[in-house]
Order: sequence, then C-alpha cells, then structure tokens
Amino acid sequence: MLRPGPLPKHYQLSQILRQRILKGEFPAGTKIPGEWQLSQEFNVSRGTVRKAIDTLLHEGLLRTEQGQGTYVVEDPWRSRPFLLLSNFNDHINRQNQTPRTTVLEKVILPASTQVAHRLLLVKGEEVILISRLRWANGQPVVYEQRYLAKRICPQLVQEDLENQSFHELLVKKYRLPLVRVLHSIEAHVLTEEEANLLQTQAGRAAFYIERLTYTILEGKEHPAVWYLAIHLGNEYAFHIQQIFGKGESEPVLTAIPYNGGELSTN
Repeated sequence: MLRPGPLPKHYQLSQILRQRILKGEFPAGTKIPGEWQLSQEFNVSRGTVRKAIDTLLHEGLLRTEQGQGTYVVEDPWRSRPFLLLSNFNDHINRQNQTPRTTVLEKVILPASTQVAHRLLLVKGEEVILISRLRWANGQPVVYEQRYLAKRICPQLVQEDLENQSFHELLVKKYRLPLVRVLHSIEAHVLTEEEANLLQTQAGRAAFYIERLTYTILEGKEHPAVWYLAIHLGNEYAFHIQQIFGKGESEPVLTAIPYNGGELSTN
C-alpha cells in the first residue's frame, strides 16, 4: 500500500511496480495489470497509475503495444538496471565473499564552494563528511566519501556506520525520503595516496564514481547526499543501453553492470 507523506503517489507506485518486475512477479514478456486494476488495488486515480507506468517506460522496463496493453520488456541485459541502487553488503554476499566496512573519518566542517554548489547550500554552512573503506574478503575495494548538510541529520556523526546501512539509517531513523539519484562514472588511474588506502599499486585502473542523491524538503526535491568513490577497476564492467524518452530528441542512458554487479549505496 502507498504511504502518506511527502513522496508523490505516482513515485511510490512506480517503486512498487519496479520491484515486482525485478523480483519476477511480473515476468519478462508478460502483460501487467491495466490502469483500472492498478488504480483499484492501490486506491489511486488512473492518472497516478499512468504517471507511474510512464516512469517505467522511460527507464526501459516496460513497453506498450497499440491496443494491446503494457508489457514487461524481454531484454537479457535488463535484470539489474544501473539506475537502481543496491546494498554493498548484499552485492558482495552474492559474489560469495565477505563484506566489511571501515570508517576512516566522521567530521563536521564548513562547506567548501564545491560542496555548497553540489548540495545547494550556503558556502560555510556546516556539513558532515564521512569517509569509509569497503572490503571484500579482506581486500579494500572501494574508498568513498559522503557529504551532507548537518541540519538534515545532526546526530549522524554519532552513529555506527560500520555495521549498518547508511541509506537505511537516513530513511528509517531520520525519515529522509530518497527519491532519485544522478550518477557520473569516469575511468580513473589510482594515485599513490589512493593506492595506499586500497592496498594496491599506484597507476592501477579504477572507476571514479560521483553520485548525487535527492530527497524531498518542504515539498520540493533537494540534493541530500554527495557521494564520491574510487572503485577498483576489476570489480565492475558496464554495458550501456540507449532508451529514447517519450518526446525527447536525445537518448536517455542507463548503464547495466556486467556479471550482476551493481553499484552500491550503503
């Protein structure tokens, strides 16, 4: 069922339908329930249902057939869209490896010009910086930093961020809805400092990943978390599919990690 709160109903419904698709409740190639049926199940208007379905059409999870209805796409690369977030520990466990997290730094500091620009803050406003190493089978594989405004989660620096999910903490304890994420991925060569942190050789191939996660503040979308990370290059490979959004002249890009490996969020 949909929950009362700041998240729009069509967004909540798109999340539920997306999970049904990814869990196989709506198998590939099958027709999903119609607008009327979904509107009755979730007690929403058909307009809300249409908005939710349009979101999944835009993401490439659904397709329409004129006069026939809406179907789950039959696409072997679709099983794990990159635009969906996953839990680091779950991902590592699925690879039959043991995950671990080490917190390197939890500090409160004034926002630099760059941080203020990313999070739409006033320069000098207090932000929280959290730096962590993520491990798999005793090997560090990700060095990450997160910035967020202190006023959003003032007690975050007191939390145990080695043994619980960062995003679950924001959502469940601090009631911070996370509604969408922008990703940037670049090829990267490890510096001496990064190589030391990741216990490997300088010059090794890696991915530099930047992510901006949005929440709802005072009824409007607002950047909540700015994430920067170095992922060792042998951990991820990506396939890209181009999906033309309705009425758009440029393709929307979604990247799908090879071998089932998603980019993690926690």
